[in-house]
Amino acid sequence: MRVFPLNEGWRITWRSFRDEHDLESLLQGPTDAWLPASVPGDVHIDLLNAGKGPDPFYGLNADLWRWVEEKDWWYRLDFKPPQVSEEEVAHIVFHGIDTFATIFVNGRKTLTHKNMFIPLEVDITHLGEMGEDVKLAVKISSPVFSVDINSDFEVVSDWYLPRLFARKAQYNYGWDIAPRLVSLGIWRPVYLIVYRLGRIADFWLHTVEYNEKNALIKGEVEIEWLRGIPSEAKLKLEIFEGTRDERGNKLLELSRRILPSDYEQRLVVEFPIKDPKLWWPNGLGEPYLYSYRIFLYKDDDILDKWEGNFGIRSIELVQEPLPQGGSSFYFKINGRAFFVKGLNWTPLDALPARITKERYKEVLKLVKEANANMLRVWGGGIYEDEIFYDLCDKFGILVWQDFMFACANYPQTEMFLREVEKEANYIVRRLRRHPCLALWSGGNENDAFRYWQMGKDYIKHRLSREILQRVCKKLNPQTPFIPDSPFSPTGDDPNNTREGDSHRWAHGTNYLSNFYMEDESRFVSEIGHISVPDKEVLLQFIPEDKLWPPFNEYWFYHASDTLRVGWEYRIQSLFNSIKANNLPEPQTLEEFIEVTQDLQAKAYVAWTEHYASLPHCGGILLWNVADCWPQISDALIAYPLKPKKAYYAVKEAFERIRR
Repeated sequence: MRVFPLNEGWRITWRSFRDEHDLESLLQGPTDAWLPASVPGDVHIDLLNAGKGPDPFYGLNADLWRWVEEKDWWYRLDFKPPQVSEEEVAHIVFHGIDTFATIFVNGRKTLTHKNMFIPLEVDITHLGEMGEDVKLAVKISSPVFSVDINSDFEVVSDWYLPRLFARKAQYNYGWDIAPRLVSLGIWRPVYLIVYRLGRIADFWLHTVEYNEKNALIKGEVEIEWLRGIPSEAKLKLEIFEGTRDERGNKLLELSRRILPSDYEQRLVVEFPIKDPKLWWPNGLGEPYLYSYRIFLYKDDDILDKWEGNFGIRSIELVQEPLPQGGSSFYFKINGRAFFVKGLNWTPLDALPARITKERYKEVLKLVKEANANMLRVWGGGIYEDEIFYDLCDKFGILVWQDFMFACANYPQTEMFLREVEKEANYIVRRLRRHPCLALWSGGNENDAFRYWQMGKDYIKHRLSREILQRVCKKLNPQTPFIPDSPFSPTGDDPNNTREGDSHRWAHGTNYLSNFYMEDESRFVSEIGHISVPDKEVLLQFIPEDKLWPPFNEYWFYHASDTLRVGWEYRIQSLFNSIKANNLPEPQTLEEFIEVTQDLQAKAYVAWTEHYASLPHCGGILLWNVADCWPQISDALIAYPLKPKKAYYAVKEAFERIRR
């Protein structure tokens, strides 16, 4: 296998939606007048770099970028591919295109794509003479005009219906945690990969059983032959102590012949590990990682190689009847019940292509140091970059993984469900190999939206209870699955506090009110309190003469109301909360910052300690880790990396709780 990055030299331009006049020039003409493009990247980033607009994070500037989502964007790259032999194939692999894309090679339309979350491969082996210049063009159509909305579709009142039909990050369309800033672009890397004969299409290791002396590990391998089927090939698997980056002693080596009769099934290998070291969550033990290398050979030539880490552990979600009624909802790791001390994870930037590996490292290090043992990857964002899951493996942070559906009654057309199934197949295969993976959830508050619309018939929706559940059961039965969050096992109110998990929201009230302190939820997967970030953060997005008093468009806008749908109440809720807690109304900005941050910190500590004191409560996931843009919010960390008082208070509270 030979790998050639295709991330340099791209250029972009734009046209009105479906305007393809002079298509030949777009596909093969000169690009001197086009703007330089960053790949991975986003068109907003390129326009900013070219001075074509103001900082969308300042003031009301995000409004000035709405035109971008209504255009078609054209990417071009001219490159010279390598020569390939008769035994080789050449694929261009796009790891992520956001979102509605058409691929052209040398002026010829090859493939279309409509899912931000899954890769796209283009076989260019037979498109012209390899070794000659290739003109690669990618048209990314307007994400707001490209959706096919079924006019007969019954839907809960939604702030922007087209989002439901686009398989892209839902928070892009405006949320209480994000601005209306609809991303577009080639947002993950692009490679030209030359394969000889075939490749390892999939591989993962998981624990079958273990005790103090031995662990039995199963490996499942899928081989894909791309250029004829050889009469014989070979797999070699090596297992090491320690991680891929800090590899220790080799524990074993296994080889297996592959015959044509093996090619239509997944190959399975099993092996023991003596005196196994288990993977434990943060605070419960060491998150020990082993590593592997697996090679595909033809004769003595390596055709493909994978390497990575794995952990030995078991994970259970226990939902059993309780004497006082209802049922439990708690996790066991390696047979041990524990209390989840965690946080909700939302994207670290409103433009997901801007999230760097360094930023992942910085924020996840703060999560680990806060003594958290779980993150819930919220369903309105993205399936995070591989480094996120690698770091959670390393730091011992369990991951509750939502599928990317949030706050809606999504379509059930066959076309839409087929796309969902394709997405789920890819995502489950990609993430199941991580020991940090603790739970699959069908999404965020979709059951709740459907329940409000149709009552108990909400459980008949096929997306989560048929498609997603079936994929998870088939590909990753070792990991628990729930259809949505919050979730009711009996099909009663999804936010029923006597079973499943619940979301607890009451902005503007006393954090010690009965709503919180007499609540006996079995698991709280969302709960939060808004606060104002430090003044240095506010000055990043509010003009100084608008800082006080806070009842103006800048405060409303950056407290979630970029859509002007009436969410300005969140600023008023801060004053309501101050009053409900019998505190004097602040007279200055400094007082406002101090009192709201104090209230947030005290609320998070009180709620954590309350739920940890309930023997039947399995955990709490505070909302949320970090902002994706400068705003007034529930986050512990203000954008881009400024912890609030609540961060340090939660850190101490999580440390005290040993349950």
